[in-house]
Amino acid sequence: MTFRLLGNDVERLLIVGYGLTGRAAAAFCLRQGLRFSVSDAGILSTSDEAWLRTHAEAFEIGGHTERLLDGADVVIASPGVPFGLRLFAAAAEREIPVVSELDVAGEAADGRRIVAVSGTNGKSTTVSLIGDLLEGAGVRAVVAGNIGLPFLEIADRASDWDVAVLEVSSFQLEQSVLFHPHVAVLLNLTPNHIERHGSMAAYAAAKLRLFAHQTSSDVAILPAHLAAAVDHGRGRVVLYDQPFPPLPRGSEQIGEVRRLDLAAAVAACREIVPGFDATGRTVQELARALYLPFRQETVGMIGGVRVVNDSKATSPAATMAALRSTREPAVLLLGGRSKRGGYDELAAFLSAFPPRGVVVFGEARAEIAGHLACAAVGHSVVEDLESAVTTGLALAAPGDALLLSPACSSFDAFRSYEERGEAFNFIVRQLPGFLAVSVADT
Repeated sequence: MTFRLLGNDVERLLIVGYGLTGRAAAAFCLRQGLRFSVSDAGILSTSDEAWLRTHAEAFEIGGHTERLLDGADVVIASPGVPFGLRLFAAAAEREIPVVSELDVAGEAADGRRIVAVSGTNGKSTTVSLIGDLLEGAGVRAVVAGNIGLPFLEIADRASDWDVAVLEVSSFQLEQSVLFHPHVAVLLNLTPNHIERHGSMAAYAAAKLRLFAHQTSSDVAILPAHLAAAVDHGRGRVVLYDQPFPPLPRGSEQIGEVRRLDLAAAVAACREIVPGFDATGRTVQELARALYLPFRQETVGMIGGVRVVNDSKATSPAATMAALRSTREPAVLLLGGRSKRGGYDELAAFLSAFPPRGVVVFGEARAEIAGHLACAAVGHSVVEDLESAVTTGLALAAPGDALLLSPACSSFDAFRSYEERGEAFNFIVRQLPGFLAVSVADT
């Protein structure tokens, strides 16, 4: 069988990277009757190898060679694979298109509406809120993308959904040559993933590809300060923060960060559902979307100290947002693998708004401690997360918050921010005097 992409018939695909996205791409090819090969730099599980032996034309592990380009009509780049890979340059030399999963999935969606949300912080919460709000309005919506379910997993399942609400990352957008969301939401733009993109300018350019293929009949939703500062393409501009659209009841009781995410979500829903009115809902009804795990999540109390898990805060900007939203004096736990940018701004923020204490841990501890020292921010340096918890609690007083908001990726010691968040929860729940609380108590 064939599949139309970039105006050409596609019969054979090379999938580069066999993680979550690569597996979804392979399964898509199988459903569509397309031939495919796989190239992965790692070592696959026995079950993955067995599946590929049965279904793939060919596959390679432990590195990428050019031999699998022979006969390929298109290359699908998994977002975790660096876009500067020599294999991609070799494909370009052979005039073989290199595309993102978003490009293939967008074509397979066959004109159905797509809402795409990007930004440095708040993406998962916002897409979850949009999905919840649309479902409440009677719209068959599916939440997918970087939040965990690859778009290609569901793009060609026409009977399952009418609107796709996608979290899209800079890694995905960097690789995209076709992706065309009907409603594109850019929440914010602060330094992140400099270790991948090389500079803030390159990171911003990747993010702004969100708008690259929109037309005048599409919608670009941004905060006012970004709308005035960046190229948001040809879509009709909607500002979600000046003024806020009418929000669900009780929204004045949630923190500034969540309220901004909620405003962006409501603005997007108003573009999908004519006459959409969010005021019939309450923030309590939206609690599962508003309070996703590891995002400023209250875990419990220890000796009068509120323990907050913000493991998802993998950038300095996310950490600053968490501190702004924390009601109490905070003891901040920072550390992990460096993002190579933004720590001087974080140190300046901590100097201007000193927390109760700062504890630095993990692979980046010396780098971060250097920035803190230059800004005259007092801090303690420990080796690992467990030591950081113990030291942080010793610094905290009743009425304070112990805030894990690392400003780093987790990959020095954990496979994901989720695994880091689970480890943090396990550590604090084993401590004497730990008391669990519900969302309603926070």
